[in-house]
Amino acid sequence: MSTLVDETVPLTAPADVLSPFRLTVEGDGLAVLVFDTPGEKVNKFSTPVMKEFDRVLDSLAGRSDVKALLLLSAKPGIFIAGADVNEIAKADRNADPEMIRDGHRTFNKLANLPFPTVAAIDGACVGGGCETALSMDWRLISDSKKAQIGLPEIKLGILPAWGGTTRLPRMVGLANALDVILAGKVLDAKRAKRIGLVDEVVPQAIIEEWAKNFARAKFGSKKRSNAGPSGGPSRVREPKFAERLLEGPGKGIVFSKARQSVLKETKGHYPAPLAALSVIEKGFSRPFAEALELEVEGVGSLIGTPVMRSLVGLFFRMEEVKKETGVEALGGSGARVKPRKIGRVGVLGAGVMGGGIAQLAADKGFPTRMKDIKPEALALGFAQAARIWKEKLKKRRMTRAEFAAKMSLLGGSLEYAGFQGCDITIEAVLEKMSVKQAVLADWEHVVSPTAIFASNTSTLPITEIASKAAHPERVAGMHFFNPVHKMPLVEVIYGQKTDPEVTATVFDLAKKMGKTPVVVKDAPGFLVNRILSPYIGEAARLLLEGADFAAVDKAMRAFGMPVGPFELLDDVGIDVVVKAAGTMANAFPARMPEDPALEKLVTSGRLGRKAGKGFYLYEKEKRGAPDPAVYAALGLSSPSKNPSSSEIEGRLLLPMINEAAFCLADGIVASPAKLDLAMIFGTGFPPFRGGLCAYADTLGAKAIVEGLQQLAKEKGGRFASAPLLIEMARTGKRFFE
Repeated sequence: MSTLVDETVPLTAPADVLSPFRLTVEGDGLAVLVFDTPGEKVNKFSTPVMKEFDRVLDSLAGRSDVKALLLLSAKPGIFIAGADVNEIAKADRNADPEMIRDGHRTFNKLANLPFPTVAAIDGACVGGGCETALSMDWRLISDSKKAQIGLPEIKLGILPAWGGTTRLPRMVGLANALDVILAGKVLDAKRAKRIGLVDEVVPQAIIEEWAKNFARAKFGSKKRSNAGPSGGPSRVREPKFAERLLEGPGKGIVFSKARQSVLKETKGHYPAPLAALSVIEKGFSRPFAEALELEVEGVGSLIGTPVMRSLVGLFFRMEEVKKETGVEALGGSGARVKPRKIGRVGVLGAGVMGGGIAQLAADKGFPTRMKDIKPEALALGFAQAARIWKEKLKKRRMTRAEFAAKMSLLGGSLEYAGFQGCDITIEAVLEKMSVKQAVLADWEHVVSPTAIFASNTSTLPITEIASKAAHPERVAGMHFFNPVHKMPLVEVIYGQKTDPEVTATVFDLAKKMGKTPVVVKDAPGFLVNRILSPYIGEAARLLLEGADFAAVDKAMRAFGMPVGPFELLDDVGIDVVVKAAGTMANAFPARMPEDPALEKLVTSGRLGRKAGKGFYLYEKEKRGAPDPAVYAALGLSSPSKNPSSSEIEGRLLLPMINEAAFCLADGIVASPAKLDLAMIFGTGFPPFRGGLCAYADTLGAKAIVEGLQQLAKEKGGRFASAPLLIEMARTGKRFFE
């Protein structure tokens, strides 16, 4: 078959610059456009790339020999990753709205090409990539795990403004579109097909061949409408009666419920979901062109805002982690360290935490072996894993066959049988030094000489755990947060003798488990729990001084924390927190003095959610009302003081900032950026504030030191300012210059 190849180059670039697009028109009239940005691992729409795409579309529109267009990507695992986030980050409040309108014009050209168009998606198709696919007549997606499609712009503090907010509701229906756009969801192939976002799911091995045949079958066929009665693209599937009702007479109810849901989820701290909702509500029944103009107005209200900048900053930090090995701080020697390959995973301790870790490892495809000393504990580990997968099964995120396959990767024993083949063993036994050291000693007698021991300890020093080991160089910390399947952070802790290769391997494993790892230096409490300790301690002291604990929780939720400090105590387990507080008090007695008050609650059986009562009452682990009996259990009368929200914030947050400064000065973490990443993903510190150090910069070091000095005067020396903060106040420096 004869072919005609058009080599295209950017309009403004020299003739020897390679174009990101390769166009081949085959003899029968099938045009194949391959997106392959030179020198990049992903395809993304920078301004020059978008201009070149626009020029290619102009060229295609004028050709009489083209009968259908197929769009492919040459990047493995990537279709189009969307707009260039670097350009988004540079945009300010005065950004030119023509940037958005240019995108509209380009994608409208794609939608209005005079022949059928087909997108073959074999990888990530997000943001502007999804908007590209929405502008085409047909969408095929491979069954690869990397093939996903969606509009995550909300997570960057903006909204899909290249037609996504307008086209998606018209294509998949109002309810489905709101679910995707307002939460910034990215869907796998099956879920995308279910809602009508794609037409077919195709085996990955044959998607290109299949897509070519699919496109040829559309030769001479009528294009799907991109300017129908509703002014938008045709729907893949016929809407059900309930959908038609909700998009007609019941439309107001849909938007009202969506608004309530957004406010409940965001507490009004994130403007992007509300802006997107407004754009969809106003534009859904309007002519297509008017609806697109509403996108321009909506995104214009969001670009360059502090919330957008905070969320984009978080995006870049997460992207940095993907490129790191975890040992960059070692300089030249660290750069040469490569992680070992992990084939099998062992887990010591099969309780709730151990079962959660084992479930996560098996979920990511690692054959996993659990061990415990009690049969009932081992059974609990299996039950914990099964419960998490059954939830996915219930939500149709997993098939029964997949459930059975995942469960088959889990094994268990009361002995060390099977651990000889485990490349890494994650220890999640009792948080007691003698127990951990004994378990490590037993483990060393069984495993291979290259096996890694990773302790899930939350506060105990790794160096001390490894102090009696025959090979301390293969001992590291791998601290997961509870619940394991939901909390994104893993602290990777290196001890004094930990081999850098071991650190790199644990760091790499955390990423393969879908977590965001942050490397921290070995010290009591490591990073997150060390900074969290004064927060929890001051909350408890506020209570003892007469404050209403429910009011304290309410104030911190209003600040943006996902739960208040007393809700957090209940969730973690008051007994667990008391043990950790003892460790921290021994390490930092001046700043974190031990207070026996919470031990009274443990003695009375108030352990929190797991016991059905703590500061709150629980019914089947669901949080209920505050329990006033807590005051009597602590030897207190009813609340006698009513501190303001600003007083509560200062009392709880200033000590956290202070401890963060001590951690940075001690080299516990590499940078304020890493510290903020850990606090956001480990404690839920509000992302819209950018992280703890970013929030501190909004206050200013001078105001922070003055606030700490006032608290020290009123409450004692535990509020003494960190030398780093004092120096920052003197020089006017910030954590982020």
